[in-house]
Amino acid sequence: MSWLELGAALRGDVDGADEASGTLEIISAFEQAFGRVALVDRTASLIRAYDSAPGAAHLAFARVGFTNVVTTNFDLLLERAYEQINKGCLPVVDETQLSTPNRYAGPRLIKFHGDINHPARMVITEEDYDQFLHSFPLLVTSVTAMLVERTGILVGYSLDDPDTRQILALIKRRLGPMYRPLWTVQIGCPAHVVSRFERRGVKVINLPKVRGISIGSELEQFFTELAQYWRDRLPEKSVNADDRVTADFRVPQEPSRICYFAIPAKLIGWYRDYIFPEVEANGLVPVTARDVFSPPGTTFAKLDTLIRRAAYVVAEIGDQASEYEVAMAVAQKAASSVLLVASELPQSMQPGLQGRLVLTRPARFEASPDEFVQRFRDWLTSLTREEIVDNAEPERLLGHREYGAALISAVSLLEVTLSERFAAQARESPRPSPLRSMLKEAERQELFISVKEQQSIEEAVNRRNQTIHTTAAISGTDSRRLVNAIRQFVDRLRSGDALVTHPR
Repeated sequence: MSWLELGAALRGDVDGADEASGTLEIISAFEQAFGRVALVDRTASLIRAYDSAPGAAHLAFARVGFTNVVTTNFDLLLERAYEQINKGCLPVVDETQLSTPNRYAGPRLIKFHGDINHPARMVITEEDYDQFLHSFPLLVTSVTAMLVERTGILVGYSLDDPDTRQILALIKRRLGPMYRPLWTVQIGCPAHVVSRFERRGVKVINLPKVRGISIGSELEQFFTELAQYWRDRLPEKSVNADDRVTADFRVPQEPSRICYFAIPAKLIGWYRDYIFPEVEANGLVPVTARDVFSPPGTTFAKLDTLIRRAAYVVAEIGDQASEYEVAMAVAQKAASSVLLVASELPQSMQPGLQGRLVLTRPARFEASPDEFVQRFRDWLTSLTREEIVDNAEPERLLGHREYGAALISAVSLLEVTLSERFAAQARESPRPSPLRSMLKEAERQELFISVKEQQSIEEAVNRRNQTIHTTAAISGTDSRRLVNAIRQFVDRLRSGDALVTHPR
């Protein structure tokens, strides 16, 4: 129910109120006539605060990776939407909560005008609005600071809220031309209303009203596309500690070589010593969230992108820091692609985790990891053996004229093949073997049939690096030549043909 609809619903209970009466005037008169308790109770009933469920638009909004969300709504629909997608959020109703760290996977949800569960905190009458800036100065300052430092998006904003208008006017007055423009999402907004927004420094994303489609459905589509846009653009804006991750991000389609680890920071060293070598030995790339540096405010989009792109996910359960990643992996990936790990088997599994494979690791760092490592090796080896590797991916990309992506895919195939060839050596080292080191080993073992072949392979690696780190393009002719050189080399290694030393 909108603000105007709330006023219209209460109008009949207020003597002397008519259609010319403003919503704020009607609500204030209702409180004067019947009291605060009656006003809150009637408002809760009208907005169905206690039994309404989030709609598709709320769920789509919750899937966008916002860090901070400010709402003037009294209902609990956003909280329920975040809970429904296993994301969780931190509702902030009182100023004393502003300093509370957010340990949830979802955003900090600032209830600017309170909510139905905190009736004394609700800003709903004329007196509430008159006293708001003086009663909650820290809250106003916090929200103002966010709008000064970040670009805000206003959804469902109508310019009728006096508190928000005062904040926007203050920012524009103090910062002048240096203020950050805000955006508002509107549907079928008339030209004169667009002008009103722009006079207040708010740019309008004016979606056309489509006949036969509800406003909720249009907003759902908008938020879904916005979340997808973030996921698609994030790889371009991220810096990865491993070039192999960058290369995987640059290839538009699967298969991926990423094995994503949703593990607490304190365990990364242990996994890096004992588990990552097993991953490397199977031609995969172990990645944690800390290996990918993304722009501020994109943490959730980064996690979503990594989990979606990963071939496999290994997630620690029983740790609050990784709960969101566990829920996301379980929701998005096939059961066989997700391995859950715990220091001890839980007495009862969380909802949605029943029937999932769980391995127990040593609870103490000094304990022997051998049994766990062997069980992990068996799990991963069984998957990689069953997996049908799309060896035709480079050629498919060439057919679509994705010449840079085709070369990246071909070099990835080369790297996987060499990793498999030198798997025993990979297990002996906790650090991954760089591709150039493996090419040196291939030369030492005389795996190249000629100097020309070796030079072509090395040229392919160099051109791949230029493609992922610069804007340099590669021609179709060069891409085909280098992809073919890698294809011949890889096919020969995988066929197991006897190698004969050729004159160089």
